[in-house]
Amino acid sequence: MRYYVNSPLARVLSPDDARWQEFLDRAPHDVYHLREYVRFSGMHEGAEPVAFWAEQGNHAVLVPMLVRTLPQELRAPTDWFDATSPYGYPGPIATQGIAPETLRCLLLAIRDMARERGIVSAFVRLNPFRSAPPAAFESVGTVVNHGPVVYVDLSKSPDDWWAETRDGHRYDIGRLRRLGYSVEIDDWSAYPAFRTMYAATMARVSASQYYHFSDEYFDELRASMAKHLHLGTVRGPAGDIAASALFMREGEIVSYHLSGTADDHLRFAPSKLMLHVVRQWAKEQGAQLLNLGGGFGGKAGPLYQFKAGFSRSQADFHSVRIVCDTERYDDLTRARHEVRPIDTTTDGFFPSYRQ
Repeated sequence: MRYYVNSPLARVLSPDDARWQEFLDRAPHDVYHLREYVRFSGMHEGAEPVAFWAEQGNHAVLVPMLVRTLPQELRAPTDWFDATSPYGYPGPIATQGIAPETLRCLLLAIRDMARERGIVSAFVRLNPFRSAPPAAFESVGTVVNHGPVVYVDLSKSPDDWWAETRDGHRYDIGRLRRLGYSVEIDDWSAYPAFRTMYAATMARVSASQYYHFSDEYFDELRASMAKHLHLGTVRGPAGDIAASALFMREGEIVSYHLSGTADDHLRFAPSKLMLHVVRQWAKEQGAQLLNLGGGFGGKAGPLYQFKAGFSRSQADFHSVRIVCDTERYDDLTRARHEVRPIDTTTDGFFPSYRQ
């Protein structure tokens, strides 16, 4: 693909480029910025895993992205593309101490480079804990606040966590213990059961098709992220698996990734005991923060309320919608409308031609 050509200031790096890892070695980052995670995401989503990169003097910016071919129904030229962040909270991240004006210039250089390489638009998910301030991105696109994510400050004591835990959660945790539920970390013999349980949970909550991951997805995730992936398992009084979840760790951050609960145990909410135990485990591993994430679609619904019952600490999750080439973006939107009218009641879908 021709977007691999370098420019004087901004470049596109492949996961094999040593500069990607060299940058991570000197910049605070999360698991979602790792080359192996972005490569895995590209393989899963049928896209090209890359990092948009720009440097000036001693400072640099890195933006993990997936570059995609456009839907055939739009009849776009084959050298037009668009880009999206991998699933999760992948960036962008910058070197420490970068001046706001330098950051703005590097982000503009990345946008211009993307346009020169045929990338029409880019949807970028910011990291609530590692990205530069959202206002820094207003010069390159539209910044959208999707609401809060919940995290546990692991520098606090277990007594502090317990004080922040909602009364109903504390009651359920105590009841689970009295009933004989227990938690195991990294018992990978439970992985097949987790996959089955996760699929059943997604069906039960009517999750979009995007979240119905295949067995191949889970096999590849474990193979790609073996050093960073952890499995939490809750067993019921009879030893059967009641709930299970995947967590990913990089440095000081542990992230709650995917989870499922068995129908037979749903009324006892066994995942409450799991998260209670995992925050202690994460602290013992040397992490400083347990990212529980937000609600479905950024809404403060039941999933968000469940997570907020474990901590009062929150951080806002933002995205940036970047139109790299306005003329081509408008052409694609018109082509999309001709094929199938765009639903104007859907608030802010981006890019509009992929609605």
